[in-house]
Amino acid sequence: MQRMIQVSAAAGIIFCGAGCALFGPKEPEIPEATLPSWTGRVIMIETEHRFVLVDVGSGSGPAAGTAAMAYRDKRRTAQLVVTEESRPPYVAMEVVEGGPALGDQVVADERVASPATPGDPP
Repeated sequence: MQRMIQVSAAAGIIFCGAGCALFGPKEPEIPEATLPSWTGRVIMIETEHRFVLVDVGSGSGPAAGTAAMAYRDKRRTAQLVVTEESRPPYVAMEVVEGGPALGDQVVADERVASPATPGDPP
């Protein structure tokens, strides 16, 4: 009888330990990264009129009026706005603030609302 109690106690401890492992603390979930809608590189700078030409690669590129930021070595170098003069994959952008350099990475400034496109509700 004592042997049966010992076996029952051991089984209870094993199952409790396994159950605790199943229902114990869980590792935190890693949130999904929010990627910019497009990226590009500064390929030309026109300092007199304060605009840059950006190669955005494939696709139609951003719409006129879209806000963008230029970065170099993880530091913001300029705030930009897309102009009307664009011919994909090249997009002209006005330099609003800062001083971009050749090769700077340009990304959409997701903090600023994109301009309305035809057919968008008001």
